[in-house]
Amino acid sequence: MTFPRAAALLPRALALVVSTLVLAGILTTAPAPIAAAHDGVTVELVDMSPTVVGPGSTQDITVRITNDSGSDLSGLRADLGVGWREVSTRAGVTSWAEGTSTRTAARQLSLPVDDVPDGGSTDVTFELGISTLQLGDDAAWGPRQLSVEVLDDGAPVDVLHSFLLYDPDGGTERSGRSSPAPLSLAVVAPVTGPPLDPAAPEEQVAALFDRVAEGGADARLLAAASEAGLSLAVDPAVVAAAAASGDGELGSWAARLQRPGVADVVTLPPYDTDLAALAHAGVQPSGLRAVTDPSGLLPTSWSAPDAWGPPIAWPQGTADLETLAASRSTGAQHVLVTDGLQPDAGIRASATDTVATSSGDVSVVVADAALSEALAAATSPGGPSATTTAVQRLLADTAVLATSAADLGTPLTVVAAMPRGWAPDVDAYQAITSALSGQEWVDPVPFTEVLDQPPSDAPRADVDARVVDDAELRPRAVQSLVDDLDDVMAFATVATDPRELAGSVDRDLVAPLAVAYRSDREGRESAADLAQANADQLRSGIRVVGRADVLLISDTGNLPVRVRNDLPTDATVTVTLQPDDPRLVVETSPTIVVPAGESRDAEVRVRAIGSGDVNLAVQVIAPSGAAVTAPTEFAVQVRAGWETVGTSVMAVGVGLLFVAGIWRTVRRGRSDSRTTAEDAQSAATQETPAYRPTPSTPEDPQA
Repeated sequence: MTFPRAAALLPRALALVVSTLVLAGILTTAPAPIAAAHDGVTVELVDMSPTVVGPGSTQDITVRITNDSGSDLSGLRADLGVGWREVSTRAGVTSWAEGTSTRTAARQLSLPVDDVPDGGSTDVTFELGISTLQLGDDAAWGPRQLSVEVLDDGAPVDVLHSFLLYDPDGGTERSGRSSPAPLSLAVVAPVTGPPLDPAAPEEQVAALFDRVAEGGADARLLAAASEAGLSLAVDPAVVAAAAASGDGELGSWAARLQRPGVADVVTLPPYDTDLAALAHAGVQPSGLRAVTDPSGLLPTSWSAPDAWGPPIAWPQGTADLETLAASRSTGAQHVLVTDGLQPDAGIRASATDTVATSSGDVSVVVADAALSEALAAATSPGGPSATTTAVQRLLADTAVLATSAADLGTPLTVVAAMPRGWAPDVDAYQAITSALSGQEWVDPVPFTEVLDQPPSDAPRADVDARVVDDAELRPRAVQSLVDDLDDVMAFATVATDPRELAGSVDRDLVAPLAVAYRSDREGRESAADLAQANADQLRSGIRVVGRADVLLISDTGNLPVRVRNDLPTDATVTVTLQPDDPRLVVETSPTIVVPAGESRDAEVRVRAIGSGDVNLAVQVIAPSGAAVTAPTEFAVQVRAGWETVGTSVMAVGVGLLFVAGIWRTVRRGRSDSRTTAEDAQSAATQETPAYRPTPSTPEDPQA
């Protein structure tokens, strides 16, 4: 069976469907590139007044045509085009604003252009009566496509794309569908320093001086914060270094930033550590906290002001589940996501949300990628024409968002996150944000206020489990730095003030993990090598002095272990001995204080159970429980009981000598020349006549 009439109508029906889809914007063809008649001729938007027009308004549009073609130009013409249909999608805004094509909106006005000499420029001003657009009473509120095309003898030279903002109520109080809901908009920018080089830390201070000097990046960021409401996510190491530098200008900048009410501030991890690299290296939560804890890495004389907001994590690149989980483990209360987690196509979602990870639910703030990119590009150093073009683009984008929020009947919060290294043209930023805040559909809010909002339940793109950037530090190098940091922090507890002993070593170990080093891989490798060499030197400051083997002949005794301290501070350590044989028992593990630059003996009491040769492993332990010296050992020759046996032998020997002396005395014979007892007794009893002198007489002549 055939249907000739249906077959005849089929081509016509297909043509109608295709035409409808093209008109609806569902099917499009790639725009043709501009076929410029003269290279080097550009048209830029200088001014649009007023910002928003109503049915009876007149829109003034001024453009500047610049001739860098190499020759004088004359006879040019400028055509102004404005579309009658509103741009109702953000994709439509982006496509029209960023497209480079000869497409133009419906032509409304055409003006001749004055002669333009080579290297010169001229301005053209259009005065468009909105009534000529014939939009009708039921025209929707929102942006319309606007184009200015410059032609030379009918050939396009350059085309400018912008937007006209139309308000059917002419600025009066709105009602119904045409009323956009207020859109809360927060803009946040990072304040991070140049990467720290352990070989030349003074260069970071010099770089900071350049950044805070008049016209420097950090000076401009602070100016935009204090004058135009920019929120700041600050690396606390930058502020601490500026405050401790002793330089008046650096100190003044740091003091102003910390002054209450000057800026809306949240803090990043110190030294802006690369959270994605840490996550992909599988660093454990304890290690994550160690490398991101300001209290352990910054000078004790500095702390974040109470007026500042909570710490946040700001991973570089695409956020994946591993990075979100690691960010939560650092203690950050929120994670700012700049790449990923965008809402599904056509869905409007507020910035806050919650993502489930292996470490628990993570509170995230999802930055609007398109708005962030447009605002960052518009506020980088440029001329007033770039500012005007940006204003119209951002007004159109926010207007579409606000209208969508009104349709949904829910408030909408959007965050624009500026990239690292961005330094605004303060005048341009202030002009753009003033234009936005001057509209009733935009409500500027501080970033810290966004953090308090409940999570959105709108569907978003799935989060990948793991996305690794080639610029990240390799996992093995990351883990090595984290392990060294853990060892240094444990070692430093030997000192009364561990942070003073660690000095800059812990800071140097964290420095190579900075996001800023992604663009300097060679410098990062050198920084890591030097930091680890410094850590090894610090940990070699305590050692056990070698000694000869020991002979132990008693059942108990003290074994002296000599500890040398080459550190610049006194060290408190505990000495332990581990025998490899149960014949020797270690009874004590003494704790001693070894003065800086000196040696001390730790007397370890041991008890011998049996005789034999025993090897003793020596460990010197810090108060943290970590070993602070390389493994060493010495041998002990245990001769249990030798002392007792020796004493007994000596006592017996002395006794024998004493007895022998007595015996020798008893047995020794008498001498012939000696008087015996019998002789003495006989001499005593024998009578000897007494001598009596004869009395003298006078007659005796001899008397």
